Amino acid sequence: MPKIDEGDFYKSINQAISENRHVAYLQEVINKYEEYKKEFGKIFTSKNPNNSIYKFHVTYLLKKPVWRDIELFGEQTFLDLAETIIYSMGWDNDHMHGFEIPGQKRLPDPFFTGSSNAFFAPGWEDDPHPTYKTDEICIQDIDYNKIPKLDFIFDFGDEHRFDIEFKGSREPKKKERIDDFPKVVDQRGIGPEQYLECE
Repeated sequence: MPKIDEGDFYKSINQAISENRHVAYLQEVINKYEEYKKEFGKIFTSKNPNNSIYKFHVTYLLKKPVWRDIELFGEQTFLDLAETIIYSMGWDNDHMHGFEIPGQKRLPDPFFTGSSNAFFAPGWEDDPHPTYKTDEICIQDIDYNKIPKLDFIFDFGDEHRFDIEFKGSREPKKKERIDDFPKVVDQRGIGPEQYLECE
């Protein structure tokens, strides 16, 4: 099962609380972090096979019709999926990305003590608590009966947004090897320019 790299999160935050620094805020950060882990605990599974091939239909939301069908082995990661989406659009992978569980209602968080139910590119540090990273979650780790769709965003400035829909899994054919994946197996449309030209 995926694990978050917590580093010294609890040690440092509890140290600050023991020194009576920002106690209410820091306790709320811990509460939000526990909620974050609990939500992901509901959608992770250890029952999916790692040697199956998983297929996703990826739809770009800001220009129609632009979509890609992508296949990956279960033991490959969401970082592999993210990079395949980005490169299939003809873009450079020079910004952060993240996958979010759609339809998750969150209470207002005026003090920004928690993250959305999302997992981000390695190196993401914009949240007050640790978050899952896309290189820590394998394709096989998600229960797609519970979460058949995910939202994907690349470049949090330009906000290139996608819908990711799980389309099923299959056993690999005789000659198919993990090194052949991930791969785009079908596509329509050309991705827009990554950056708008300045006028």
